[in-house]
Amino acid sequence: MSALLSPPSRAFTAAIHALPEAVCVRIANKSWRDDPRCPRFADLAYLELDHVTFDGEIARGELVVAAPLARRAVEVFRRLYQLGFPIRQMKLVDDYDADDDRSMSADNSSAFNFRVIAGTQLLSQHALGRAIDINPVENPWRRPDRLLPPEGEAFADRTTVRPGMIVRPGPVVAMLDELGWEWGGDWRHAFDDHHIAWTRAL
Repeated sequence: MSALLSPPSRAFTAAIHALPEAVCVRIANKSWRDDPRCPRFADLAYLELDHVTFDGEIARGELVVAAPLARRAVEVFRRLYQLGFPIRQMKLVDDYDADDDRSMSADNSSAFNFRVIAGTQLLSQHALGRAIDINPVENPWRRPDRLLPPEGEAFADRTTVRPGMIVRPGPVVAMLDELGWEWGGDWRHAFDDHHIAWTRAL
């Protein structure tokens, strides 16, 4: 079995917006905080993106990312779409009250969330809008003694590749390498298979 489905015949479409007022209201005091370290609304972009679903249909998703990263993020999802890589859903993490655990358990792909790295006081790349989580259930965060979200247990074995999984070697990681994104599955302290981040200058 492959991580991919048949690519859609319809062309990919996406839109990049300054944060609409309705989105500002929606994320305030959830993923966005009135903290001097938090990006200002003007520093963020709201993306609307086509994606392939697990039943082979086309859905419209949404992300908030750092504004200078918007076009690079759109290119990632354009390539995923053209590959036929399915995504369960793509909603703002605010639909889960900015609770990362709830969002992951719902297999939600999301980006901006002003938060620290779990167990530390260090800001996550998500806090800067520079990281995106893709299919957290099919691509769980893994250590020998722990796996998140728990719903991803069936995907702990990365040798049996199924739709929506990101593995190396594979076409998704090859694309991320080509475009310059860091993949969390390459980490050694823990394997964060759903995490991609832009760690270069913008």
